[in-house]
Amino acid sequence: MMNFNKISIIAVAMFAAGSAYAQNAEIGTWAGFRKGAASFTFDDGAPSQVSDCGPVFDKYGYKATFNLVYNWNPNWSGFQSMADSGHEIASHSNSHGNNMSGEEASSKTNIAGKIKQKYGIITVAYPNCNVPNERSVLQNYIVGRICNGSWQGMSDIMGKNGPSNWAKTPAIMTGSEGQIRSTNDFTGQMQKAAQSGGWVAFLTHGFQGKNNGYATYSPTDLSAIEGALKWAKQNDKDIWVAPMGFVAMYIKERNAAKIEGQTGSNSMTFELKHSIADNVSKYDYPLSIRVKSDWSKVEVTQNGAKIDSKIESGYIYFDAVPNGGKIVVSNGNASSGGNGGNGGNGGSVT
Repeated sequence: MMNFNKISIIAVAMFAAGSAYAQNAEIGTWAGFRKGAASFTFDDGAPSQVSDCGPVFDKYGYKATFNLVYNWNPNWSGFQSMADSGHEIASHSNSHGNNMSGEEASSKTNIAGKIKQKYGIITVAYPNCNVPNERSVLQNYIVGRICNGSWQGMSDIMGKNGPSNWAKTPAIMTGSEGQIRSTNDFTGQMQKAAQSGGWVAFLTHGFQGKNNGYATYSPTDLSAIEGALKWAKQNDKDIWVAPMGFVAMYIKERNAAKIEGQTGSNSMTFELKHSIADNVSKYDYPLSIRVKSDWSKVEVTQNGAKIDSKIESGYIYFDAVPNGGKIVVSNGNASSGGNGGNGGNGGSVT
């Protein structure tokens, strides 16, 4: 009887150790475990967005969303180059009529025929901020953008779970006709997003003194945006700046994902999964993970490929793709790898 009890205690202890690693695996509310998120969106496909705006974002290592009108024949090669560098190209309809009802699917198809990018055309911004057929929007896009939420009785800054209706995602108008004109105006909104743990988006057309083509409404001082990006870079630990579609994917994946793990003496193995299924996206945007550990050196792989990681304040940090294969965290100081068979179930932290 004594031997049985000892074996039982050992088994429970081993299971608990395995479970502890899994329970200590957390999914960040925002990428990099930052406090809030911000997205810059630009409408109408202005020439200045390619020649002037894109380079400013690239200078600081940030990416934005550019919403194109298909029939206005924007600089397709220029916007393709921007997509190649990580910016998001999105739909702003075929014709920019007062309401784009009937163009939800065709504008997506038409623009996708001109622009090739990893996640496809997953974002739409409505001309004149008039919401078209919501069902058609959500059948073709993961996010549909309006103008200021406060113009429709909603908050301008969203919470950590995004808008209550993904066909009505707010963005604050900038420029001469909007309330966001200076660097301080931009940074003030980003500070509010970080303080509340939320997400703010901005809506811009052309720029003061630039070649704006059709994007003549409410020109914005580009130097005000550059000042905001400089501030964001200085406060990178607090604010995540990313395209609207990417932030939307992150939120939806994070809310649907769970992480399960098991451990051996010198390695931890996890699986990051969600079951989102639609015809719009694979929802394979990387999620930020951290695992509590006292290891001082590690190597992290997913599906056999090495991924970047760092150790900070007792946590191992890395980004992993949901449904992208097993994640293995190995103790870099171990003389030989271990792979015990005792596992436990973890949970998502959002």
